[in-house]
Amino acid sequence: MHLPPQPAHPSLRDLPFSSPRLRSLLLHPPLRRRSGSIHLPLAPQGGVQARLVPAHGRAGACPGSPARVGAYAGSGELGVAREMFDEMPAIGRNVVTWNTMIRGYAVNGEMAGARDLFDMMPEKDVVSWTCMISGYAQAGSYAETLELFRSMQSESSVRPNEVTMVSVLSACSHLTALEEGRWAHAFIDKHNMVLDNEFNLGAALIDMYAKCARTDMAVKIFHSLDQKNVSAWNALITGLAVNGDVQDCISVFEQMKRSGEKPNDITFVGVLTACAHGGLVDEGRQCFQSMASTCGVQPEAKHYGCMVDMLGRAGLLEEAEELIRSMPVSPDVMIWGALLGACRMHKRFDVAQRVQSKIIGLNAQQAGCHVLISDVNAAAGKWGEALEARQVLHKCIIRKSRGSSSSMR
Repeated sequence: MHLPPQPAHPSLRDLPFSSPRLRSLLLHPPLRRRSGSIHLPLAPQGGVQARLVPAHGRAGACPGSPARVGAYAGSGELGVAREMFDEMPAIGRNVVTWNTMIRGYAVNGEMAGARDLFDMMPEKDVVSWTCMISGYAQAGSYAETLELFRSMQSESSVRPNEVTMVSVLSACSHLTALEEGRWAHAFIDKHNMVLDNEFNLGAALIDMYAKCARTDMAVKIFHSLDQKNVSAWNALITGLAVNGDVQDCISVFEQMKRSGEKPNDITFVGVLTACAHGGLVDEGRQCFQSMASTCGVQPEAKHYGCMVDMLGRAGLLEEAEELIRSMPVSPDVMIWGALLGACRMHKRFDVAQRVQSKIIGLNAQQAGCHVLISDVNAAAGKWGEALEARQVLHKCIIRKSRGSSSSMR
């Protein structure tokens, strides 16, 4: 399938946002939250940190060079780096120094501090814009990612690169903003960006189309790649799985193995998800058992979770419970919750009683678990236990609300 005709010179500022959620987020963006700086472990004694701290006091007590600022920002010492940056003469702050500080804030999730510096920059290059756009995407601020990309197109002559576009496509994926994703695709084609290099732009396109329920386009992009790495295979396998294209997902997985590309942990999450959605219990068991023996991938909690979901959907609750007990790591509340959901589906209140006690023993704070416990007990006619679960749920909501309020102060 081909993309519809695009304008000769598309402008993102002229593009109407198709997603109501995206439009709402852009018109009413969430408040930015300032939090304390995240301090990463210091370098070993004699390393970068030890060499840079002057003998007479704090490193920030004397003006720093771009290299010193970069060293502290890169190690997570944002307070020291910012103090040194602020004390530098204006002539000493070149675009590289500004970018170093912005990147330091962004990689530590301090997007408010990054944006403050970004807005003050006298000159911005592609690294400046990409640090901010990627930082917003990694922080989950997807609407702000696209908003800033729009500003990049309308307010500067700087051309985005492959790294920029990967973050833009990630935002489109999470917001299921298909029209914006199609515009990004047209921009990539217009500027002849390479899809199958180390930046994984092709995988990002596949993921975007799959998340927007256009698996036909995801498959088309996949087959257009000259070189298909594990990220491209995983994007297609996972995309087909979440869209319910079970047989196609299994077929692509078999093609991947024949191609010589080695599956990894993400590959198996996609395949097991497809087996769960399609009720392919035997195929799921075989896939799970072959992870370590054939592909050298040790099952993790997420793979056990997929198996519990698959067995639970099929009504094999005792087998799912036994699998949980055999886990090499302690099962978390999400895995027990998946089994409890299956107990409600199949009205197996005997198993539900055991599972419920496990969840309560973990002192779970997730509201969804207590809703599920309440619903299971109500279905079993245990109104007292159902009311008790609702009371615990109410306490969780109040505690979460108080935590959110205090973090905004």
